[in-house]
Amino acid sequence: DSKATVSVLYWYNTMKVFALLGCLALASAKELKLKIPMRDGFKMSTNIMIPDKGATQKTCILDASTYGHGGSENTAEGMAVSLGDDYCAIMQDMRGSGDSTGEDFTLWHSQGNDTFDTLKWVAEQEWSNGIVYQMGTSADGIGAFMGFTDNPPQLKKQYVNWASVDAHGFPFPGGAYRKGLNDGWLKSTFPTQADRLIAETKANEAPGPWWNDVNVTLGNKCENRDPFPAVLVGAWYDIFQNGNIEAYECYNKRNSNTKLVMEACGHCLLQACPIYLPADAEHATLARLLGADLFAGRQSPSEIKNVTFFVMGAGDEAGLAPAVGAPGNYYTSLEEWPKFNPVKYFFTSKGGAVVEKEATQTSLNYTYDPTHPVPSHGGNNLMIRCGALNQAEQENRPDVLRFTSDELTEDLAITGGLTATLFVSSSAVDTDFTAKLTDVYPSGKSVLLNDGIVRMRWRKGTAFSADPQLITPGQVYEVEIFMWSTSYIFPKGHKWRVSISSSNNPRFEPNPNNGLALSANGPNVTAHNNVFLGGSQASYMTMPVVQKSQLPKVDVKAVIDRWFDERPASWRENIPKMGNGLDNVPHFVNH
Repeated sequence: DSKATVSVLYWYNTMKVFALLGCLALASAKELKLKIPMRDGFKMSTNIMIPDKGATQKTCILDASTYGHGGSENTAEGMAVSLGDDYCAIMQDMRGSGDSTGEDFTLWHSQGNDTFDTLKWVAEQEWSNGIVYQMGTSADGIGAFMGFTDNPPQLKKQYVNWASVDAHGFPFPGGAYRKGLNDGWLKSTFPTQADRLIAETKANEAPGPWWNDVNVTLGNKCENRDPFPAVLVGAWYDIFQNGNIEAYECYNKRNSNTKLVMEACGHCLLQACPIYLPADAEHATLARLLGADLFAGRQSPSEIKNVTFFVMGAGDEAGLAPAVGAPGNYYTSLEEWPKFNPVKYFFTSKGGAVVEKEATQTSLNYTYDPTHPVPSHGGNNLMIRCGALNQAEQENRPDVLRFTSDELTEDLAITGGLTATLFVSSSAVDTDFTAKLTDVYPSGKSVLLNDGIVRMRWRKGTAFSADPQLITPGQVYEVEIFMWSTSYIFPKGHKWRVSISSSNNPRFEPNPNNGLALSANGPNVTAHNNVFLGGSQASYMTMPVVQKSQLPKVDVKAVIDRWFDERPASWRENIPKMGNGLDNVPHFVNH
């Protein structure tokens, strides 16, 4: 239908940011087209570009992809071109994708072994010096994260964009199934395998052994990984935002030279992110320069510290550009995340959000009908609308509770994780609770910053329990809704709002409230849900408040200009072109 077509076109346009123009091809190089054997006999389709000039034995740059030869994996060639003739490029189709044919994409379960076997083969070739650097964006980036789990000795550095180290956490945040992303991406990327892959994912909604191979942060994996450095790139509105931040924390346990760049948009770059699009274009060049410096063994400019991130601010009324005079909308770069003050704002019976909770306990209630869910509109999405969109229509429903701050008398800066702590009850044995944080403009426009969800049968956290625990109807439970992270400055004269409900469809598949497993068919049950306020069961929002002085502005454009001046001329010519076109991904183009 038209909506599906628009969604796929959005994704196609977004992915164009990561592929290369033909002009970046290695001008004088030997091209190998091979089928590299894996330990189980499967053969991986691999293209290798080896410059005729330069060192006889070369350092190689690998990108393994789900998008086929000529797609995003060609960034490996673009990086090799930029760095010079001492580097070769390895472009590989992941198992079950592209020319690595077969109905056997494994949802990255085999990627650890496949990367290990590929790098072992590369090191045995006469044109290799035994050193491999790896890069990847999105699905390729997830593969890169899974690739280091077996600690291949040849892997020495990584540059990873917009990916997640937790392959269970991104399809099941808060225990709810992320239908819009999972179903949409699998159907577009693996149309003949999608039904199997979706069913397999749903059958494993619980954390446990099935996920262990693809959860990089499980147990002591972070502490036990080889301590090579990396450049990691995420974004506040990206589908993998939290997984990128977790990756930085994981990598830092073994190497403090790892750097993190947090853009504004991520996968949302060309869909509904116009406020921040010009800034993200600069940020993309900065990230590529960090990656190139890492691979070339160069020291990056002193202004660029360990954590570089965009401090978002309000947009204009049309949502097409930064608001004139609004605070924020610039870059900062710090040695570590700023220390924030976790300020609790308690929800009131009159729909307020205040620092002093009401003495008397009350509750507000609504009816959640799974057949009439709240429609998704914006946020950290891919195949559906994403970004900083107005929630006024979504909030104006009887099944949504709104809690709004007083008008701000001064700018309010926040940077860090966001959590809504709720005391709730339900008439059902299972249900969901959702939370959204928005910036409320003087006009009444309510722009989405972050959202989150908790499925009550997984309320103890999917990282801690593999057993669902149904709730007792009428009993009050304390739950936390983690809404991921942000860096934002609310302007003076605005308000902020937290909206509570029980659905956000199709971002999350609606909970039928029947307590059955996700893969089971069962009846829809209408739930009467309560949120408790004041007294000993006072629901509240925790905001990571910082001072604006903790977020000093960095002139990224000036830094980039000087950066290029101090690097080979080929960098200025080639690195900005590394994100100009994905022209040969058939299933996107055909849509």
